[in-house]
Amino acid sequence: MKSAGLKTTTGNSSKEKSAQNTFFVINIFGAKLYEKPALDSKLIKRISVGEKIVAEKIIETKQSLHIGEGFQLQGNFIKVKNQVCSGFIHSSDLTTFRPQLEPIYNGVVIPDFKGKMINKTTDKRIETCNDKPFEIEEDITTYSHIIHTYTDFNDCFENTYLYKYMTLHEVYHQLPVHDPNIDITSKGNFILMPEFIEKKDNQYIFKGIGITRSIAIIENKDGQFLIASLDCP
Repeated sequence: MKSAGLKTTTGNSSKEKSAQNTFFVINIFGAKLYEKPALDSKLIKRISVGEKIVAEKIIETKQSLHIGEGFQLQGNFIKVKNQVCSGFIHSSDLTTFRPQLEPIYNGVVIPDFKGKMINKTTDKRIETCNDKPFEIEEDITTYSHIIHTYTDFNDCFENTYLYKYMTLHEVYHQLPVHDPNIDITSKGNFILMPEFIEKKDNQYIFKGIGITRSIAIIENKDGQFLIASLDCP
């Protein structure tokens, strides 16, 4: 599978190149449509997750979306023009891969990248901790685009999701998808996004929500990204 992400190239100055590419919104809060190709430009509207975007032009930029200290999402500006609206979207909110949209609560929809399930296996082994043996059980499920590993540690359990050849911004937008937490308010229902804390070496660390003690995006030696979360009820 080829990368589902956008190829990012940045020069010494902004350049425009013609393109007729199709993208899809993967930001669960919607992609921001700006009046001009700049992150401080006037916001026209938000385009809902899953919506199809046809690029009139791709404009290279040095501007990146700031998530926190040491963590930015790189990208280009996508010029959009159709009968409904026109403007510019930062490509960190988009992907070329069509996600499966899944309604999970009233008005809340998530973009799912898993794809078709291919195989599932269970592995049991004995490990020693503090001179005491204990059993670890792992369920490994392989999908078209993700490998999910569930590890049971008796009192706690860990989930890892390895994304096959996807970019950092695509994986970042999947953070709230696997164990969604819904905020129910008088203004509507909203999915909660984990709060970024810091970057350590190859890990982007986020604050846990609910029983989730920790959650991180990890870049492995192959340059692929995985989401790892530890839950302790």
